[in-house]
Amino acid sequence: MTSTVHTDLNFLNPTHKWPPAEDKDRLARYAKNRLLLEGDHDLVFAGLNEDDAPRIIKMRVNWFKRIMTLFADLAVGNPPAIRADENQQAGLDRIVEGNGFHQVVYDLFGDLIAFGDGVLKVRWDGRRGIISRIDPRLWFPVVDPDDVGTFKAHVLAWDVTQGDDKYVKAEVHKPGQIEHRLLKLTSDGKEIQEPVPLATIERYANLKEEEETGVPGFLVVHFSNLKAGDGVFGLDDFKDISDLVEEIERRLIKVSGTLDTFADPWMCGPSGLRVRDPITGEIVWASDEKYIALNEGESPPEILVWDAQMGATFTQIETLLSQLYVMAELSPAAFGEVKTGLAESGSALKRLMLPTLAKVNRLRLRIKPKLIEVLKTTAELEVASRMSGAETLTNLSLEWRSNLPIDPVEAAKVEATRRGAMATSVRGSLSRLDPDATEEDLDAEEARIKDEEMRGL
Repeated sequence: MTSTVHTDLNFLNPTHKWPPAEDKDRLARYAKNRLLLEGDHDLVFAGLNEDDAPRIIKMRVNWFKRIMTLFADLAVGNPPAIRADENQQAGLDRIVEGNGFHQVVYDLFGDLIAFGDGVLKVRWDGRRGIISRIDPRLWFPVVDPDDVGTFKAHVLAWDVTQGDDKYVKAEVHKPGQIEHRLLKLTSDGKEIQEPVPLATIERYANLKEEEETGVPGFLVVHFSNLKAGDGVFGLDDFKDISDLVEEIERRLIKVSGTLDTFADPWMCGPSGLRVRDPITGEIVWASDEKYIALNEGESPPEILVWDAQMGATFTQIETLLSQLYVMAELSPAAFGEVKTGLAESGSALKRLMLPTLAKVNRLRLRIKPKLIEVLKTTAELEVASRMSGAETLTNLSLEWRSNLPIDPVEAAKVEATRRGAMATSVRGSLSRLDPDATEEDLDAEEARIKDEEMRGL
């Protein structure tokens, strides 16, 4: 499923469809993936529960949510270390902490897995720079027709209703500039009718049609998973596994239905157990159980069963799970499914997790430069907005941290080997053994080690 890219802003003109026809497939993909993520699988997988009992109609195997949280946990569950020059670190920490930046990045990873695209926006709220995560369904990029990898504008647009009237509020982000537009829709909300004054809706009355940001670049930054063929939009991780998850759910539903059928059996026996109600004269059962009365020589009814019975179903489910692990680049070890003896050390666990960790690193490489860009842009916007104490950020660095548990015994042995081979310094070993230690902590510990060596302890 692909989308046509925009190379100009004509899609915001009167008589054009809303949402734009060029984005129809992309937005449909986002909507379907959101249903999958939220567990509403019966709205996506046609006929999933049509023939089954109401008790199991909402059976979910939500691999989509589990995969999204797994990769986000592995990527940023242990927040990255973000540093600037010493005299700028306090300002950087204020921006990071004030915006809950680590949570923003965590949610951004979720968007990349679920939708293939993530969008962050920087804005000025009158007091400080704000970093907001934007729903990718509201993002409509405009690219250079000769180089689709170059953005000319980012349009953020959403539906607004006032009384019986329907509108689209649009922000057109260009380098150093934002345009605000309010577009009235036709009564069915499917076509742009005409632009109207911003004051038509009270909360937009104070907005200027055009405003200079004071920042040379965009205040909107796009992040993507692996790029699709159009070179603009990212590929989500749900498409390749949706068929597998659907089949797993269908098999489990059928298994549950079959087990329910045989969990409430009928009885059969002599017809003498039937009695006549003395008041109504009606023939009733003498037992509350389901009962089939048999006359002498009659055989009870039978249910035809498949000779392979249930074993083949469970074998198929195991096969489907195996393929799911492959397609989603998952290691069973990520879910604690480790055979005895296979992960007795931290390095062994990392080897078992190699496909999953490779994917995490791939995503980290794609988004790291743009995360730094977002932080720098936030600082630039604060300076341009003349915020007291604001300053631009230079020499920013972002170092990812492992979210796998550290085996302290194994790590100590590795560092001892390095020291014995004169392949590392004491300080280097200390920093790896205690990655959360501050520079002051390392200084103090290094001094204590040297003191003990001098005293022969």
